[in-house]
Amino acid sequence: MRILLGAGLMFMAAAGAAAEHTWRMDLRWNFLKLGQVTFVVSTTGDEERLEIIGKTAGPLRWVKNYDGRGLLEREGERETYTLQGTDRGIDEIRRIVFEQGELPRVLEFKDSSAERYLEPAAPWGNKAWSPMALVDRVLKSAEYPKLCAGQFTVFDGKRRYEVLLSATTSPEASGSVDANRQRLAQCTAILLGASLYEVGQSLPNVAQDRGSAVETASSKKLQQVWLFGRGDRRIDFIFTSECGYGLLSEMRFHSALGVIVGGVSAPCST
Repeated sequence: MRILLGAGLMFMAAAGAAAEHTWRMDLRWNFLKLGQVTFVVSTTGDEERLEIIGKTAGPLRWVKNYDGRGLLEREGERETYTLQGTDRGIDEIRRIVFEQGELPRVLEFKDSSAERYLEPAAPWGNKAWSPMALVDRVLKSAEYPKLCAGQFTVFDGKRRYEVLLSATTSPEASGSVDANRQRLAQCTAILLGASLYEVGQSLPNVAQDRGSAVETASSKKLQQVWLFGRGDRRIDFIFTSECGYGLLSEMRFHSALGVIVGGVSAPCST
């Protein structure tokens, strides 16, 4: 699901994972299922990998029919970000190399709605993060809380945007976690809507919402669930102590439609 694959924002895994571990979660609005996500975190020697596999479900699939896989491969200071998916039946792929202090290098780009990629440029390109690298930072903040702080420029090949990370504590978050789990931390990510810029966009401070010429009121509401649109987008990542380490057991995505909650089932099973 591109909510998780583009942002970066993002939705659950473990900090400091060794070998390989897999988690699954459903995203729900009230009782309606809107998406499914699988996370795979692994380390092999000097290489770290984070993989997120997701797809939209239920009524969200009417307006955003997407299946995809995001992958971060890190070896030393070199990171390779890959996004492969199918958007409304059209195959997409992005493969970008990030190296510290250098402009990102786009190796492959095929998109259902953009003919070319956004050309990285200084100065923003020299400090850009891939969406998956920022997700990885959020996950590791369960063990290292100082990682959940600061403002970051994110580049996914098609667009660039700013994300603000902050560690928060709120009664809402504490009350949402199962009483049998000890809540360790919460990391909040806010995608700043005014910073969002897509390739081919004429106005740098106005995000484009693509869709059919005739839309129903319900489809317009469902489109507000999508990560990239007008206004800021907020995601809360809630970590608990379970299975012997900090696990992101819940995600709360704040949208115009309401709060969409993602929860993990059987987190210690794999």
